[in-house]
Amino acid sequence: MLNTATQEIFNYWNGLRGTRPAPLRSEIDPSALRRFLPHLFIVNATITDTPTFALAGTRICELFDRELRGLDYASMWLGTGDDTPTAILNHVLFYERPALLDIRLPHAGEDYAHDLLLMPMRSQGYRSDRVLGALIARETQLPFTALPVRGLAFESWGFVKPDGTRPSISVDSHISTSVPVTFFRRLVGQRFAQPGR
Repeated sequence: MLNTATQEIFNYWNGLRGTRPAPLRSEIDPSALRRFLPHLFIVNATITDTPTFALAGTRICELFDRELRGLDYASMWLGTGDDTPTAILNHVLFYERPALLDIRLPHAGEDYAHDLLLMPMRSQGYRSDRVLGALIARETQLPFTALPVRGLAFESWGFVKPDGTRPSISVDSHISTSVPVTFFRRLVGQRFAQPGR
């Protein structure tokens, strides 16, 4: 992890899930993350529906100068033709693994580096259909005069390991936009398994 706040949020999520792939949405205690709430958001997503914001903290809404609830997750990204950020979010859900994205907020020739942490959650006990996200400035906060931002610029990403480290994956790396085959295997479970396997 590159940011103490990001690490603390990840540690909370990681401790909450225990040995499970992801915690339940109902287990998230806002008071435990009180000082980070302005930087947090939740995205609802299913196999067929477009990922949309269920809620977004005040700092995130200030960045875009609008309420994000109900809006498409892709709407906060620069380069609307690039579906990589949404594909990464889908991978977080399907593989039930947290991811850390390197994000830039460009303004007046400067790039303000941010961490974007995405962590899967389940509304019930069988699969992840929510993502808890955190957008945290890495060093220098974006100046007030820069608001609202035009969008987030994606740089690189990687799945986060349980110890909080993240192998880097370049912006040029291919991200499949299809549903991973392992998701379908998990969906059908043992229904079609052969005897003795």
